[in-house]
Amino acid sequence: MKGSPLQSIIVLAFIVIPAFFVFPKKSIGFEPRYRAEGPVYMEGDRLTYDRKRRSITMEGEVKITHKNISIRADKVIFYTETNDVVADGGVVLQEGEDVLRCDRVEFNIETKKGMVYEGRLFLKKKNFHITGSRAEKLGEMQYRVYDATLTSCDARVPYWKFSAKKLDVEIEGYAKGWWPGFHVKNVPVLYFPWAIFPVKTERQSGFLFPEFSSSSKWGPEITIPFYWAIGPNQDATFYLERIGDARGRGFKEGAEYRYALSRMARGEIRGFYLWDEREEDHRWSIFYDHDQTFPRGYYVKADVNWVSDREYPVDFDKDLPDEALIDARSRNQLESTLTMGKKWDWGTLAVEGSYFRDLTVESNRTTMQRLPHVTFELFKGQFLATPLFYELETQGTHFWRQEGIRGGRIDIYPKVSIPVRPFNIMRFEPWIGYRETIYFPDNDPEGRKDEVTTREIYDVGASLATTISKAYTLNWRRLKGLRHLMEPELVYTYIPKVDQSDNPFFDDLDRIPRQNTITWILTNYLTGKVVDGERIAYPEFLYVKFYQSYDFSPHLTSEERLSNLTAEARFSFVDWLSGTLDAEYNPHRQRLDLFNAGVTVVDKRGDHLGVEYRFTKEEVEEINAELGVRVIEPLDLFFSYRHNLLDDVRIETVYGIDYRHQCWEISLRLYDINRSPEGLRDDELKVMVYVTLSGIGRFRAK
Repeated sequence: MKGSPLQSIIVLAFIVIPAFFVFPKKSIGFEPRYRAEGPVYMEGDRLTYDRKRRSITMEGEVKITHKNISIRADKVIFYTETNDVVADGGVVLQEGEDVLRCDRVEFNIETKKGMVYEGRLFLKKKNFHITGSRAEKLGEMQYRVYDATLTSCDARVPYWKFSAKKLDVEIEGYAKGWWPGFHVKNVPVLYFPWAIFPVKTERQSGFLFPEFSSSSKWGPEITIPFYWAIGPNQDATFYLERIGDARGRGFKEGAEYRYALSRMARGEIRGFYLWDEREEDHRWSIFYDHDQTFPRGYYVKADVNWVSDREYPVDFDKDLPDEALIDARSRNQLESTLTMGKKWDWGTLAVEGSYFRDLTVESNRTTMQRLPHVTFELFKGQFLATPLFYELETQGTHFWRQEGIRGGRIDIYPKVSIPVRPFNIMRFEPWIGYRETIYFPDNDPEGRKDEVTTREIYDVGASLATTISKAYTLNWRRLKGLRHLMEPELVYTYIPKVDQSDNPFFDDLDRIPRQNTITWILTNYLTGKVVDGERIAYPEFLYVKFYQSYDFSPHLTSEERLSNLTAEARFSFVDWLSGTLDAEYNPHRQRLDLFNAGVTVVDKRGDHLGVEYRFTKEEVEEINAELGVRVIEPLDLFFSYRHNLLDDVRIETVYGIDYRHQCWEISLRLYDINRSPEGLRDDELKVMVYVTLSGIGRFRAK
């Protein structure tokens, strides 16, 4: 390569040799006057000069070193007239951890042209082994390699390798190969008469390995991706996909554009389109994610998830980003938001526009949108030098939809408190808040006049809390101590009864119920002190929080007064075990109205087990499980299961097997997808095979 340290050392070494040939020294060191920096050291058993041939010869364990580069050979000849260099016999060129071994090297230090015979190159970074019977350096950045092979396998007979009879390579350009092939254990599997592919040190444009599929619903499928390296901070991938045969949906085009404008600005845009031959309709999707911060606290965020129809997330779920797919499956909705804001030490200002796509309805005309939603918040702060503290929450929202009531709302909620510490062990904080809400309704379906209305409502309350903690000294392996912290708290809230029936209803903020409640809260933390050499950590082992409210309002029934007992917990006592839980217990009906729990077990061997149970009374009840077992070191088995207990329907079962080798890995996944209860998704069987060649990449077939 142009100007490489390896070339520089050869040039410098042999230009200065004539200055030392009269001294019968075995070891020579000097400071070069040319491009290299630092001394170059040369060693050899014998050094001779041939005046007739005008050549310098070093023999017998010749060694040349410069920084992290070394050259070893049995014999090195430098021709002073032509500037040719010949290294012969067990030549080893090493730069860092990369090593080139060959029988002979011929090189001209002026033209940069040369030839390597029976070369074997090892590149440590990707564990590449490259061989060639002969390699020519045709120019500054051009090479020709004969009988070339490439593999990342260390075995004498590699498990896989690429080969080519002749390969012309232009660095930062392309490689053209004649009769390139792919071999498994020296057995040819694929051959092509000719191929061209980019060989750039940076990201490179070109076609990626196509994906082949077969679906029980659509038939054979193929996806051809093309990667475009636009620049160092942006790239794109284009897709052309044929979905099925005559049973399928036709051709689908897609594009992904990724960019990083700076360390504080990054994003990704994805879009897909097809004319669905089965539905005879245009279908498309757009997904956009952008996150950017500016100086002085300004920021912009975008999260767009827009689809043409409610069945799109079901039919083409692989197009959706992970978080959007979770929303589509668990909440039956997609949300798109655009937020701009400013942050100060004392408050925040944000302007947000959001659009919801309700996937449970065919038309989205009645779904309420917030376009825009403006919030301004003042953090709690002390008022001058008084004991008063203030805070403020303000929001202005324009609610819009095609059918139904719409309009605007401004809500202003200032709050004043006086925190004190009785006996220096308690925290007591009384407060009073006042809420002013102004409505600008439009298109009221109940026939009320579209006139401005207001609502005034106040709330008062107080909180009383303390913190109790105790430390325990231990000496069990790395665990040197435990600390239990408990925070009991009582909160009283009073909101008077206010007639709000004349106001429009956009969301829950428009109907604030009467309250005369007292809430008890008990929070527990268990942390440890772990000492590992000089490193000290304080991990959280356990977090548990309970709370429940009682409302003294006379209009409520006995069941309505006492709220559900709510619990939240998470634990991680050891590295291999962790879990979460949140639950609501109904004391009147003596049942759980909500219960979500998950446990994950991971051991050092690589085995893992995850079980999750989700339950919301009359809405959701499902169990999800995932198991991975390392049978032997290179072999893993995988199993996952999702079941809808509410409808008693199996959602999906996945079986898998992974086999890893030093230079390759193969993964098999069988997806058994059941028909959804609402009929939006038919049953389907998918088989996916992933083949990973170390250093090359992953190839997938379904």
